Amino acid sequence: MELILLDDHPIFARSLQLALRTHGVKAKAVIKLTELYEALEVSVPDILLLDISMGKDNGLTIGEELLNKYPHLKVIFLSGYDLVEYHNKAKKMGAKGFLSKNIDVEEMLEKLRLVMMGESIFSSNHSDSDILTNREKEILRFIAKGITQKEVARELGISLRTVSNTIGMIYEKFDVNNSIEAIHRGMQLGIIDRPI
Repeated sequence: MELILLDDHPIFARSLQLALRTHGVKAKAVIKLTELYEALEVSVPDILLLDISMGKDNGLTIGEELLNKYPHLKVIFLSGYDLVEYHNKAKKMGAKGFLSKNIDVEEMLEKLRLVMMGESIFSSNHSDSDILTNREKEILRFIAKGITQKEVARELGISLRTVSNTIGMIYEKFDVNNSIEAIHRGMQLGIIDRPI
């Protein structure tokens, strides 16, 4: 099994590379996007492990671009945040799985072997559809930016009452009582980007 890992944390990347190599995986770790592109020009691996949060670079965007260029590449995302939204985006683009950075090496190897056999590895906890509709997500993101309901209504060309009702629906779905709790829940689910 040949594998390339892109992660901008050198210690994590090198440690995982070493751990995988001791289990017979031909693993190469890169910490810069340019290194990844160069490595792919030389040889396309069986599996590409991509960190999601890498400073200004977004692993989900990179994964989507690479799957367009290399449609047979088996992309698996790695993240410290096991979020519904990340799983959903990964599935939609055709990635083969999502792994938490908290996973131990033996379990990771087991999951990698499943992918090599043609399976996908997504947590069953995230098999449900999105919690919020696209419009609800859009309004929640506006609220997170501190934009008033009146401004949201004007921006989206809808009534203030519609905005208010939508916010009420978000609170109900999230089982929260105010915008601060809703924003926090939105961050937990990956609907709202966490501040870097």
